[in-house]
Amino acid sequence: MTAYRICERRGEKLLTLFHAINGSREMPMGVWLDADIKPVRDASATRGKEYLSGFHCMESLDEMRAFKRMFRKPRDLVIVECEIEGNRRKTHSRANVILADRIKLNKIIEKIEI
Repeated sequence: MTAYRICERRGEKLLTLFHAINGSREMPMGVWLDADIKPVRDASATRGKEYLSGFHCMESLDEMRAFKRMFRKPRDLVIVECEIEGNRRKTHSRANVILADRIKLNKIIEKIEI
């Protein structure tokens, strides 16, 4: 399934926004990556809503473009087209977020202007 994800860009490298994958935030293009699926919480470790982790992405490029307004901290962010497998909805999110078990980044679609 095709989906879209926001990544941080540093030079030629794409990085996760927050959590590392096997000790690294780097996400290489064209390689299948497996999520570390486990119970996690948003924001607060005690009050945050618990859910199963996964790669955060969205089905619609238009929804992803609207979602980018959530980012305020200046950094080089890009929207990336990707393929995903094993997806489920993040039901408590304000946006239509998908949590994918596997992801492969295919190409950068556009830079996000903050």
